[in-house]
Amino acid sequence: MKSMKINFGKMNFEDKAYNFKFFEEKILNFWLSNNFYSPEYKNDRKETFCITLPPPNANSPLHLGTMSGNTVQDILGRYNRMLGKKVLLVPGKDHAAIQTEVIFEKHLLKEGIRKRDLTREDFLSRCFDFCMTNANIARDQEKKIGLSADFTREKFTLDKSLTNVVYETFIQMYKDGLIHRDKRIINWCPRCETALSDIDTEYKEEKGILYYIKYGDLVIATTRPETKMADSAIAINPKDKRYKHLLGKTIHIESVEGERTLPVIADYLVDKDFGTGILKVTPGHSKDDFVIGERHNLPIISVIDMNGRSTFGKYKGMKIRKAREEIVKDLYKLDLIEKQEDIVHNVQVCERCKSTIEPLISYQWFLRTKDLAKKSIEKIELQEIKIYPQRQEKNLIRWLENIEDWCISRQQWWGQRIPIYYCGGKETIVDNNGDIQEKMLGCGEIIASITPPKTCPKCKSNKIIQDEDIFDTWFSSCQWPYTALGGVNSEDFKMFYPANVMETGRDILFFWVARMIILNIYKTENIPFRNVYLHGLILDREGKKQSKSRGNGIDPSSMIDQFGTDALRLALVSGIAPDQDTKLYNEKIQGFRNFINKIYNSSRFIFLQMQDLDEKDREFIRENTGKYCIKSKVNIQKELLDLKHMTHSNFKSFDIGITAHNLQNFYHHTYCDSYLEDAKNDKSIEAKAELIYTFYTLIKLMHPFVPFITELIFQNLKEENLIKTKEESIMYETV
Repeated sequence: MKSMKINFGKMNFEDKAYNFKFFEEKILNFWLSNNFYSPEYKNDRKETFCITLPPPNANSPLHLGTMSGNTVQDILGRYNRMLGKKVLLVPGKDHAAIQTEVIFEKHLLKEGIRKRDLTREDFLSRCFDFCMTNANIARDQEKKIGLSADFTREKFTLDKSLTNVVYETFIQMYKDGLIHRDKRIINWCPRCETALSDIDTEYKEEKGILYYIKYGDLVIATTRPETKMADSAIAINPKDKRYKHLLGKTIHIESVEGERTLPVIADYLVDKDFGTGILKVTPGHSKDDFVIGERHNLPIISVIDMNGRSTFGKYKGMKIRKAREEIVKDLYKLDLIEKQEDIVHNVQVCERCKSTIEPLISYQWFLRTKDLAKKSIEKIELQEIKIYPQRQEKNLIRWLENIEDWCISRQQWWGQRIPIYYCGGKETIVDNNGDIQEKMLGCGEIIASITPPKTCPKCKSNKIIQDEDIFDTWFSSCQWPYTALGGVNSEDFKMFYPANVMETGRDILFFWVARMIILNIYKTENIPFRNVYLHGLILDREGKKQSKSRGNGIDPSSMIDQFGTDALRLALVSGIAPDQDTKLYNEKIQGFRNFINKIYNSSRFIFLQMQDLDEKDREFIRENTGKYCIKSKVNIQKELLDLKHMTHSNFKSFDIGITAHNLQNFYHHTYCDSYLEDAKNDKSIEAKAELIYTFYTLIKLMHPFVPFITELIFQNLKEENLIKTKEESIMYETV
C-alpha cells in the first residue's frame, strides 16, 4: 500500500524545548491520512492480534479512566504491531441505555421539555443526535491520545447491523428455552420507572429509624412499617431456641388494616441477631423475603406501585415516605409500636438519578444463566481465558457458580426494543389480593421476530403489538466481542475472533466480563478473548477517587494541551499493576513532560554528532550498526539486550507499568547519564555507529509508550540517512 509523503521537517537543533503541540498534530495527521491503523496496511502478515475495545458511553466526552484504558490498549496494539502481527483495535461507542436516558432527560429539562412531552420516536431521534455529538468529541479524544484503532471500523451499539445480531441471539435463546417471561421481585427505580440490574444501583449511608412493632405477643424490628400490610408470614431461624415453640403455629395480629393471622415458619435466611431475631416476611417488597416466600409457597401481596406510592387503604396515592409517617402515627395510636431507635443503614439507590430503589414484583424478561455459566467456568479453569491479576480468577468463578437468572428487560425508550410481538397485546392488572397479574389479549400468541410480523401466525389477526420494553444495555454490550467484528459470518470475525485481550475496569468484572464470556460461548461456541486485563481507579494525590462532584477531577484534554500526549500516557501507565489504583496529579504529568523533553534534547545531541558526516560515513553507520562496542563505564549493547529481553518478558505477563518504568529508568540513567557522557569523548565513526544503533533500538522499545516523540525521531533518522529501513512509520518497525 502506498502512502503519501508527509514532511515533518527536520528537528530544530536550536530549539531546546520539544514543541509537542506542533509535532503531535502533524504526526497524528500523518498516521491517520496514511491509514497506518488498518490491519490491511501490511496485508501479508499472517499472525493476528485483536482487541475489541470496550465502547465508552456515547452520552459524554471521555473521562480520565477511559483514556487510561485506551492508553493500555494502544500500548498492547503498537507493541504487537512491531512484532510483525496484523493488528486490529476495534473502536466503538455504547448507547448506555439508562445512563444516557437520565443524562438526556436533564439536557431536555434545560430547554423546559420533559420526556413525556415528546413522542417515543421524537425522543429517540433527539437522543440519537445528542449521542452522536458526544461520540464525535470522544472519537477526537481517542485519536488525540494516540489510540491506533481502525476508526473506519467503528461501531455504535445501536447500529442496525449490530442490533440485528443481538436480536438473532435473543431469538435463538428464546427458542432454546433460555429466555422466559416471569413475575419476580426486581430492583425498581420509581423515578426512572424501570427495572434495574444490581450494577445500575449503589448503596449510600442514610439516617433511618428501626421500629419495634407488636405482632400479637411478639415484637418485630423493621425499618419498613409501610409494608406491614403485605406480610405473608412470620419467620424465625431454625437454630433460634427462643422461638422454637412457635413453629407451625399462627399468630393473631392487629394492625392499621384490621386483624389478621400469620403463620410462623422457619428459614435460615433469618438473622437471629438483628432486632428481636424475628422477621416479618414480605415477599412483594424484599428480595430475601421473596426467596423465603418461594421456598414456603407464601402469597405475594403488593402495596407499593411503580411510581413509589402506596396502594393501600387511606394511604393510597401517598409517596411512600409520607405513607410511612402516617402509618407510624396510626400504629402509635393503636399502641402497636413498643419503641423506635435511630440508626444509620445502607440504602440501595439508582446509580444515575440517586432515587431510593423499591424492590417490587414485576413481569420481566429473564435469561437462564446457570447452565450457560458452567461452560464459562470450565474455560477459565482450563486457562483458556487468563485473568490479570490472577487472584481475580477465583472471584470470577465463585460469582459464576452462584449466578442467578438475569433480568434483561428495561422499561425505557432509549435502547434496543425487545423483538417480541403479541397478538392483540397484553395488559397488567392487580387482583383483589394486591397480586400483579399479566393478561394476554387477542389469541395470546407470542412471536419472536427481528422484523414486525404482518399477521398472527396462529389466528391471522393483523393486530400485532410489539413489547414496549428494551434490553438491559449489558445484554447488548455483552455481545460486543463478535458484534463489533460484524457478526459470526463476517470476514473480520473469521480472522480476528477470539480477541487476544479484553482490557477493562475491575468494577465490571462480574457484570460485563463474566456475561460476555457466557453469551459469546453460547453464540460462537468459542471464548471471546484469551486474556482479561483489569485496571484500577484513577485517584487524586490524596488517594481519593476523582469525580466532578468532589472537584478533584482532571480533564484529560487540558492535560494534553498543557503537557503533551506522550507525557500524559506515561503518567497514566508508569508503575501501574493490574487491578491496582493509581494516583494522578498535575506535578506527576509535568515530571513526565520533563522526561519527554530529555528524550528530545538527547536526540538533539545525537543528531548534532552526525551533522558533518559525508555520505560514505553515513553508509558505514547504516551497514555497521550493532557491530562495535566503544569503551564506556557500561557495556551498553549488553545492557540494551537485557532490557529488550526483559521488555518482551514483561509484555507476555502484561506487566505494562513495570515495563514503562524500566524503559524510563534505563533511558534516563544508564543511557543518558552514563553512556552518552562517555560517547562525547569518542569521535570515531565506529562510536557514531554504535550511538545510532543504541539510540534507534531504544526509541523502538519506547514507541508503544511514547509514540509521538519516537515517530518524530524515527522520521529524522530516515531523513538523515542514518538507518536502513523500508518502513514509512516506526509503528511497523521490528522491535
